Amino acid sequence: HRCGECGLWCHNIATNYSKHPGTMKSATALLALCTGISHQEANSFSATHHQPTIKPIKTTISSTQLYEQPINLNQLLGTASPATMQNYNLPRDTIADGLSAQIITRLNKAVDDTRETTEIILVPKNTEDHFIDTFRVEIPIPLDSPGLGIELLELEGGREDGLGIVIVNDLVPGGNAQRALDEKTAAQETIMYGDSISAAELILRRSGSTTEDRTDLLSARTECLGYDSTVGALGGLLSKLSDEDGGSNIVEATMILTLRRLRRRPQLQVKLYYPPSQDLPPETIKLLPGDNLRMAMLQKGVKLNDPLAQRYDGKPTGSGNCGSGGLCRTCAVSVMRGGELLSPQKANEKKMLEDTPRWRLACKSWVGYEMKEGEISIQVNPRQW
Repeated sequence: HRCGECGLWCHNIATNYSKHPGTMKSATALLALCTGISHQEANSFSATHHQPTIKPIKTTISSTQLYEQPINLNQLLGTASPATMQNYNLPRDTIADGLSAQIITRLNKAVDDTRETTEIILVPKNTEDHFIDTFRVEIPIPLDSPGLGIELLELEGGREDGLGIVIVNDLVPGGNAQRALDEKTAAQETIMYGDSISAAELILRRSGSTTEDRTDLLSARTECLGYDSTVGALGGLLSKLSDEDGGSNIVEATMILTLRRLRRRPQLQVKLYYPPSQDLPPETIKLLPGDNLRMAMLQKGVKLNDPLAQRYDGKPTGSGNCGSGGLCRTCAVSVMRGGELLSPQKANEKKMLEDTPRWRLACKSWVGYEMKEGEISIQVNPRQW
């Protein structure tokens, strides 16, 4: 229930949203799960207000939202290889203590602009240093051995509402999951301690007597469910293999698990060198993958507006920057090291800077290409060197 004064969610949200699947039956349990406090502490809160207890998910305005044209960061940063992502795995004790759950609300615009749905998602407790990565693993299921072979560990749970936090504890030696990973390629992720099963899809290929083979898809969402609910959901899918009605004519079965893993955020060190005329010492700023170089430097107080820049937008030289349109070249920098850690140049930028191959437009450069970390060294205002 959103408070009209403070805009935050009140204690009785579970009651108001009990009609939606997957929400909690107990407001106390919801409060305890999302904030980490005990049931006794949760009961001490007033259910009528004005002690807001559950906040909606935080929304922040990224630098990409300040551009006229929408930015697709996933496309700009490319695809990270599993080998690269393995560098950001965390120790076991950090994973066990670093996971939490959060309730979010969304407008279901496809149905009604005023209708909201809620769900609970896995989040890191330390959002500054950690993030939740999502990937998928495919596990062939033999028809004569319909199991996954995954040991699960419940970190939070035991509630009547069925919610909690469950992670992978280990793989059963010789089980279907272990065999699938033994045959994986370098381009595939593994399953390890701390992974949380967010969703499962069972793909069944059936033979047809008079028609062509058909494929059925069954799915279940298991994110932030307790142990019993998770096992029940996964077991419900696998039971279709032995069901008298549903299991007929099945010739092949594959389970696709969507896994969520707590990982540390990769960091990039950007060392800035200033023209001798500015008489400023070099400085280093720390950025995260997806940060825009121009916005990051402006936020640090770096003066990028080079009055000597040649413009391509018809405005006179020295008239100021174009607001990240990529037309004035006032934010151009010279990349001396680490250029491979920046998003690749698009055709327009490459054409504009073809006479200076080391230069990049800071407004069109996003750090952390392919989720790699490292050091980038750049010269600010390269025309003044």
